[in-house]
Amino acid sequence: MRIITILSTTFAIAGCNWLQSPIDDKFDTYLTRIANVQDSQSFQFEPNINIIVPDKRDLAITIPNTTIGLLDSYELRKCGLFNLIAEKNSVLGKVQDQFRNFDYQIQVIDGIEECLVHPSISVGLKEQLAALLATKRAQIGAHFTNLVFTSEAMRAQLIGYEWLEANRATPSPQLIQALEHIDAAYQDADDKVSAKNINLVTPFQEVIEKERFLGILSFSMLNASLKLRTVTKQLEAFDKQIICGQSRDTTKFQYLKNVFQNYYIDDLQPYLAKLDSSFMQLEPTLGFLVPNGSGYHYPIHQYHSEFRQAILQHVDYWKSLFKRCGANPNRD
Repeated sequence: MRIITILSTTFAIAGCNWLQSPIDDKFDTYLTRIANVQDSQSFQFEPNINIIVPDKRDLAITIPNTTIGLLDSYELRKCGLFNLIAEKNSVLGKVQDQFRNFDYQIQVIDGIEECLVHPSISVGLKEQLAALLATKRAQIGAHFTNLVFTSEAMRAQLIGYEWLEANRATPSPQLIQALEHIDAAYQDADDKVSAKNINLVTPFQEVIEKERFLGILSFSMLNASLKLRTVTKQLEAFDKQIICGQSRDTTKFQYLKNVFQNYYIDDLQPYLAKLDSSFMQLEPTLGFLVPNGSGYHYPIHQYHSEFRQAILQHVDYWKSLFKRCGANPNRD
C-alpha cells in the first residue's frame, strides 16, 4: 500500500510538469539559472492570471424596443422595409444572436433611409420614420457593445487561459480581416455613415469564434510581464553577488552573461518579440474595444503597455550590469 501511495504521489508530481506550458518552462529555467549563478534562493513566480470577461448580465445594455403601428407598417411594403421588420418579429427573428441583431439594426437604418426618400410614403409615416431613425442611430453603439461583450463568438475570442504557442504567435490574415470589418462597421455606424456603406458583421462571426487569439495574446502579454518583473527583481536583489573589476574573479559575471545569451536572447526574446509584433498587427483593428456604454474596458492595450515596460526594465538591468563590468553584451 505504501509503495502504491509513493508511486501515485510521484506520478501526480510528474503530471504537473507534463501539464506546464513550454513557455512557463522557459521562464522557470531562466530564473533558476540566474539564481544558481548568484548562489541565492530563487524568487517564486505567482500563478498565471487568466483573462476573463465579466458575466453577460453585468455587461448587457438594456435597449428599449421601438415599434411602428401595424397599419403604418403595411405602408412600408412600398419601400421594402415591411419584410425586414416582419422577419425580425418571426419566431426565429426573435432569437437572433448579437451578430445578426447588429446587422438587422444596420439594415433597418438603411431601410428607413430609403423610405424617407420614397415618393409613395405618406408625410405622416415619414415623420414617424425620421424619429425612429434618430432613435436607431442613437442605439447602435449599445447594440454593438452587446455584440462584443455578450455574444458567444466575441466572448470566446476575448477570454484566455493559455500561452500563445511560439509557432502560432501570429494572427491569420482571416482573423485580421474579420476584426478590420467589425471595427470598421462600428466606427462607420458611430460616425453616422450611411448604413448602405456599412459592412455586415455576420459573415465574419465564424472566424471570430473559431480562431481564438485576442484573449490568448492578452494572457501571454500579461503573464510574461509578471514573470519578467520577477526575474528582474531577482537580478536586482542579488546584484552585489556579481563581482566585476580589475584583478577580481569575474567567473560569476561570465556565467551570468551566458545565461542572458542562452536563455533570454536566444530563447525568450524571440517569443516576446512575436507577441509584440502580433499586437502591433492587430492594434489598428481594436478601436471597438475602447471604453463604451457598458462601462467595461477590455484591457489589451494596458497589457501591451505593461508588457513593453517590463521588457524595458529587464533589458535596462542587463545594460547597467554590462556597463558596470565593462563588457559587451554580445556573444564573445
